[in-house]
Amino acid sequence: METVMVYVTCADREEARRIGQELVRARLAACVNVFPGVESFFHWEGNLEQAAETVMVAKTIRAKVPEVVAAIRARHSYSVPAILVLPVIDGNPAFISWVVDEVGGCDR
Repeated sequence: METVMVYVTCADREEARRIGQELVRARLAACVNVFPGVESFFHWEGNLEQAAETVMVAKTIRAKVPEVVAAIRARHSYSVPAILVLPVIDGNPAFISWVVDEVGGCDR
């Protein structure tokens, strides 16, 4: 099974923690990392914006991506949340196996 990382920016640490815990609890992600203190610059509705955000990175498998994206969108405060799915090219085989097992790779 293909392992992926889902990168998401959140309004703050609390939102990222809440969404991340729900993803892990539902076994949609094996692990979620939360990185507060990110500074973002972007155009929104014709204006150059700057925002303090928190990044959340979830480790899961490609088969779970539709459910992961739907769960994040349902819980996220942004009307257009940044949700990017990144392929895992290589890594520690034991960790990758653990991710697969945690999110249902063994027919949980």
